[in-house]
Amino acid sequence: MFIGRVVGSLWATRKTDNTTGVKFLIVQPYNLNKAPNTDTVVAADVLGAGEGELVMVAYGRAARIAVGNEDMSIEAAITGIIDEYEVKPEHYKGDLDPEKSVYKKSLE
Repeated sequence: MFIGRVVGSLWATRKTDNTTGVKFLIVQPYNLNKAPNTDTVVAADVLGAGEGELVMVAYGRAARIAVGNEDMSIEAAITGIIDEYEVKPEHYKGDLDPEKSVYKKSLE
């Protein structure tokens, strides 16, 4: 599981039958260090996450269980929309960006 930021949506007019009606989002893994992460992941979203939100993403079987269909043709799924987190810098082993050690979702 990882933390990611929703950076876009994905639409497909043709896809497998078992993914019909599923919303797909493009998620960029959220890095707590200073270097930006340029990888992206397509994740199924049954929670209604929006662009710009921080989310928790599960992979593999955990993702399929999260959406309620272990036979679904997906590899990643959004399992939570993050409201808040706090990282204790004294316990973090890495190059922590101080601006990313605490996050609280704005109520805009």
